[in-house]
Amino acid sequence: MHASSLENMQKCYARFVEGNRFEKQVRVSVLDVGGADINGSYRDVFAHPRFAFTAVDLSANEGVHLVLDDPYRIPVDDQSIDIVLSGQMLEHCEFFWLMFREMVRVLRPGGYIFLIAPSAGPEHRYPIDCYRFYPDAYRALARYANCELVEVWRDERGPWKDLVGVFQRHGSPPTAALRPLRLEIDPQAIAPGTKEEERISGEVSYLDVLVALHRAIQPKCYLEIGVRHGVSLGLAHGPAIGVDPKPNLQQALPETTRVFEQTSDEFFDSTARQALPAPVDLAFIDGLHLFEAALRDFMNIERLAAPGALILIDDIFPNHPSQATRERRTRVWTGDVWKLIQVLRRWRPDLAIACLDTSPCGCLLVGGLDPANTTFRDAYNPIVRMAWGLGDPPAEILGRQGAVSPSSAAYTDFMAALPETAGDPARRKDVLRRLVASTSKGRSA
Repeated sequence: MHASSLENMQKCYARFVEGNRFEKQVRVSVLDVGGADINGSYRDVFAHPRFAFTAVDLSANEGVHLVLDDPYRIPVDDQSIDIVLSGQMLEHCEFFWLMFREMVRVLRPGGYIFLIAPSAGPEHRYPIDCYRFYPDAYRALARYANCELVEVWRDERGPWKDLVGVFQRHGSPPTAALRPLRLEIDPQAIAPGTKEEERISGEVSYLDVLVALHRAIQPKCYLEIGVRHGVSLGLAHGPAIGVDPKPNLQQALPETTRVFEQTSDEFFDSTARQALPAPVDLAFIDGLHLFEAALRDFMNIERLAAPGALILIDDIFPNHPSQATRERRTRVWTGDVWKLIQVLRRWRPDLAIACLDTSPCGCLLVGGLDPANTTFRDAYNPIVRMAWGLGDPPAEILGRQGAVSPSSAAYTDFMAALPETAGDPARRKDVLRRLVASTSKGRSA
């Protein structure tokens, strides 16, 4: 399984399962067709004990509960399954329409089929690779099997560019009001780690950096991902947008600020282009603390960026390996956002990036954005797979090697030059590059 496929199944869950009647059922039957655990399983999405999860496949493999004797016959009663899943199977199925008809046969009225298949990408025989799919293919499947295509979308991220379809039986009851999947964990619910595990460091607060950036840039559109208590969002004096699925605002915000209670993925999918008052010229990413989420936020903001825009990304310097785990176990937590440094340097040398020695966990300042660049979208899944394999943060990350001191003369000169570079993106990118090159603690971006 590739990363975007898992993320699209999470989107299906958020839109059609969470907040629906399934949360009130004691038992929800879930059938995963082609469900062998190959680099991951949708079982992670349907992890709650209420979901009775069964994976079927053509051969015994990890995660498979039931091996099919007939590739076009599921040994399950008619209308007995609440949710049928299938991802990365359809392209390997010679007569896929026969298997899809089986999925409809076993589906209960009011249930859903979540279907994911590639619309692009290289040949990958397992043991055969026959097809790629476009939205009209799912519409044709719905007509063939006499069911309803509720929603379809094509993910732009490569190389597979997933086609996602949601199907129901005709006459199913309307879907309940939808709400987003909640992924945040309350820090207070985490038992504190040791003093060393909860350590913080940095010359100045990240808030001081944001204050100076607002003053120097005076953004016409400030965008913040991850609002929390609203402290950093409240620093904006002009038009500002905050995005957080569950903000806990503890201060009044200016009238020019709007907060959208959505995940950032939902915001960029459905709201951003109508909500943003202008192209984004300053953004702050402080979201889910997972590498791929930070990468998606970066990709989406870059597409909406004004010439010369800057993006500040929090939590790039864990102070202890325990702070860098993907599953939170300390109150001071960065997740694996640090991987973004290596990915940006390797895949986007056209950008100018500076690692800042800020408290509590460092920041990454990125300039030279190009809204037309598709590198990350085209190679999203290979990039995420590579990043997942990086392991623990190296010594240079834990030791903040190459970090720029916000109290240095070079940084002061950089901030002084920002207002002078307004309207000149090339010059602004150059002064950011020179900041990194000129500081005694820096390294070339």
